[in-house]
Amino acid sequence: MAKNCKKQLSGAENRKKAKIKAIKTANVLSKIPKLNAYFNVKNAVNRPENTSSIDQKSIVDENSYDVIVNCNPSAKQSKTNVSINEVEKEKFETNFSSLSNDSICSLHKSTIDESTYAEKIKAQPVTPNINDKTAIPNKDPALWNINESTIDYFALNGFDQNLKNTDFSSSKKLYIRNIRGKKQSYFRYFNPNLIKTKLVNGESVNRMFIVYSESKGCIYCAPCRLFGSPNTSNIFSKFGFCDWKKGDQKLSSHENSINHKTNVLKMKKRGSEVGRIDHQLILQVQTETNYWKEVLIRVVAVVKSLSSRGLAMRGHDDKFGSSQNGNFVMSLELIAEFDPFLKNHISKFGNKGKGTTSYLSFTVFEQFIEIMGEKVKKTIVNEIKNAKYFSIIVDSTPDISHTDQLAFIFRYVANNGEPVERFLQFLANSGHKSKDLADAVFMVLGENEIDINNCRGQSYDNASNMSGIYSGLQARIKEACHHAVYVPCAAHSLNLVGECSANCCIYAIDFFNFLQNIYSFFSASTYRWDVLDQCLSKPDNVTVKRLSDTRWAARYEACLSLSRNWNEILKALNIFFNNPTENFKTKCECKGLLKKMKSLEMGILVSVWNDILERFNIISKKLQNIHIDLNIVITLYKSLINYIMDLRNSFSHYEKLGIEKTGTIEYKVSRTKKRKMPFDESSQVDTTFVGKKSFEINTFFIIIDSLLTELRKRLNSYEKINISFGFLFNITELSVLEVRQKAEELQKQYPQDLDISFMNECIHFRSYLKGLPESVSTKSVLYLCKVMKDDNLQDVYPYVNIALRMFLCVPASNTSAERSFSTLKRVKTYLRSSMNDHRLNSLAILNIESRLTNSLNYDEIIEDFARSNARRKKIN
Repeated sequence: MAKNCKKQLSGAENRKKAKIKAIKTANVLSKIPKLNAYFNVKNAVNRPENTSSIDQKSIVDENSYDVIVNCNPSAKQSKTNVSINEVEKEKFETNFSSLSNDSICSLHKSTIDESTYAEKIKAQPVTPNINDKTAIPNKDPALWNINESTIDYFALNGFDQNLKNTDFSSSKKLYIRNIRGKKQSYFRYFNPNLIKTKLVNGESVNRMFIVYSESKGCIYCAPCRLFGSPNTSNIFSKFGFCDWKKGDQKLSSHENSINHKTNVLKMKKRGSEVGRIDHQLILQVQTETNYWKEVLIRVVAVVKSLSSRGLAMRGHDDKFGSSQNGNFVMSLELIAEFDPFLKNHISKFGNKGKGTTSYLSFTVFEQFIEIMGEKVKKTIVNEIKNAKYFSIIVDSTPDISHTDQLAFIFRYVANNGEPVERFLQFLANSGHKSKDLADAVFMVLGENEIDINNCRGQSYDNASNMSGIYSGLQARIKEACHHAVYVPCAAHSLNLVGECSANCCIYAIDFFNFLQNIYSFFSASTYRWDVLDQCLSKPDNVTVKRLSDTRWAARYEACLSLSRNWNEILKALNIFFNNPTENFKTKCECKGLLKKMKSLEMGILVSVWNDILERFNIISKKLQNIHIDLNIVITLYKSLINYIMDLRNSFSHYEKLGIEKTGTIEYKVSRTKKRKMPFDESSQVDTTFVGKKSFEINTFFIIIDSLLTELRKRLNSYEKINISFGFLFNITELSVLEVRQKAEELQKQYPQDLDISFMNECIHFRSYLKGLPESVSTKSVLYLCKVMKDDNLQDVYPYVNIALRMFLCVPASNTSAERSFSTLKRVKTYLRSSMNDHRLNSLAILNIESRLTNSLNYDEIIEDFARSNARRKKIN
């Protein structure tokens, strides 16, 4: 059986078949537009007109037309944005039907070689719908209706400068000039040469942004007219420029301005986006972005407000509409009552649960807390680095979860010349040994890239592990930087002075126990407190206060209440003592308290301690001020010493006050103890004091002398620190030789910070201060720093400014660390005891540094949030 074999074609037949295939392929290709036909071509290439009667705008088949319309977003918009209207499409279909494939191919080749007919259509300016009269913007810039469609039109198609075949008679402006004392009027018109500017190298460049307005006879800057702020008063964008006398000068100033250049770039960017094939997609993305940005702005505002005040965010649940949803959701609900946008968003996405993006959940505000905390921390670290010189304040306290938290405070001089103390962070469980504390300090400085060599001071409390001169924290810091001067907390030292005096004798101890007993008796029941309130009916009366171990202001308030309400408290005690219905225990307590209050010694002690504690309280509050310096500390301590010395001779005055309070003139008489005489001691009778003399010597003088001894001991430690910089504050009272000598000593102490010319600067600075009024020249170091800043004298006295900054950054107290403990107690409560350390630090720094928190920029926070949540995979 013969095999069925395929007959092989000859060479001529193969060539004929290939030719037929090529013709068919050419016919098909002639109907398909090229790839670049789908992109916007703004500047059409001038090509010779085809002799064919077919309009070049419509030389494209129906399939190509549909492809263009479907692929070009600008063509799929309203009829005003379609470059080929319906009339042109009908004309195209009629002409296309009369053509054969061969004529279409020949026409395609003869008309354009490098692009398709669809590309030529795209190269033509956009022709809006003729039925929509608002679609085609007016050529006159003064009559432009600035909206999104107008901006898109000019950004895509450009604008006409209206300079060709235009009558400039409407630009006529009247000017007046003086010629030999006579005023003459003349006219100026718009000069078309203003559209050109001449560069320094002689080249001429056209000002393509100028558009002439024939209706107003002035010129506008088109980019600024379209993209400028509506609230701006720029004459080139809002009113039109017509000062032809200074035309070139004003135009040069405008085209070199930042706003003009920004608007030009905006217009170029807008044009590139509008003409893109994915323009509709871009608009959709921008619309979606703006929507979620508006949502996040409201979320950030709530988080910022709550965190800056230390309020809790979450509640029992996080559901909208619940009465236990916490402060965060409650604040959003409150804003939504007056904000339709947020109300609509909550109604759509409020309680959708997991799997739905709403940006209203607790995980979102947790991220914002972390972002804002890091931003505030970076701001503080940058300020420390810019200030160069700083001091550290460290103190620790346990929180509600019994975790020891070490607070870090940095003191430095800000750019305005004022000292600031900023909280940086808490460090958990750092230990109480000096070595552990030193390691913690070095670790925090290293993490934030702060140079320890720029440390000029350190302040802690008087605990041995902190203030020890051999192995304490201050000694270990000095080993790393010997310029880090240790300053004991002045306010804490003053409290120790009072505490030492309060325990110096039996009567002093008994007095403060009596103050606490008075408070304990009346606060034991509401009935007793109500009786006391009825007796303290006067508006200026102060109720009884309890004592505090750390706050001596509480001791002053308790003593003030007893001194001012002496008779009222006696009256209240007598009511309980004389009441037959009271039990015997209450009457016994009243009898003991009444006996104390009726003694002359108690009346004298109340008057003495009331005056002393009043002065101590005022000075203590002054010492807690951030703006205080060591020179003021020394002055205040000396004033207290002089005040206590004056009180030493005032016993008769306080005795008189005690008699007026108690109504008795007799002192308590104690039984004289007999002492057994040793065999080698004479039998001479010992001198004993009783009554007034005994109380004056053994109580009053002991209290006064104890105060003086402790104050002088504390003062010596501050004077040793102040001795190096002290001459700067009384520099006008020193001679030139003394100023030179002390300045040289200070320069040798800080050779890396102060130059040899520091001595000469100090002498010149002395002369400058002498020229100021006397009341000004005797101000504190803070005032001198502000004078340097306000009068801009840093370049005149640079090293004097450095010396003042180094001295001013040395802390006088560590009360800022104590204030951070108050924030710790508010932020980490028993309801939030499981809070981790990172979140605690973020909330603490946002609350303590609330001014920096409120100054954070919303856009920057949202951008950081967007970057942290972006799930884009990096391509290596």
